Amino acid sequence: MRFVDANVFIYILVKSPKEAYETSKQILKRIENGEEALTSTTVIQEVVDWLEYHNRKREVGSFIVAINSYLTMNKINTAWEDMLTALDDMEKHDIDFVDALTLQTMKKNNMKEIYSNDTDFDRIKWIKRIWE
Repeated sequence: MRFVDANVFIYILVKSPKEAYETSKQILKRIENGEEALTSTTVIQEVVDWLEYHNRKREVGSFIVAINSYLTMNKINTAWEDMLTALDDMEKHDIDFVDALTLQTMKKNNMKEIYSNDTDFDRIKWIKRIWE
């Protein structure tokens, strides 16, 4: 099982850049076809924030419905304790807070692979970043 990062969804929403959009489509197609995956409510909120910031509030509902339609993609809640623990990972790995929350979700679910175009994850030795 692999974690799905926010940029996968954002590339789909903007349909750009072309190569990243195509890679994101392939990833989501595999999940649609039954590959098990996981994302977090933090990642979903990050995409919703992106939509709202870019004056695309009308798309929030369809995005949430689309995420819900991926039956083999688990959606995990972020706990307060994860936020506190993420502070250490921010400093340790020199990553932003949302990425540190992703690490907490991955640790709690014994995950070592992430679908992401974010090269910051390459600094974390126990994570394999997949972008294909």
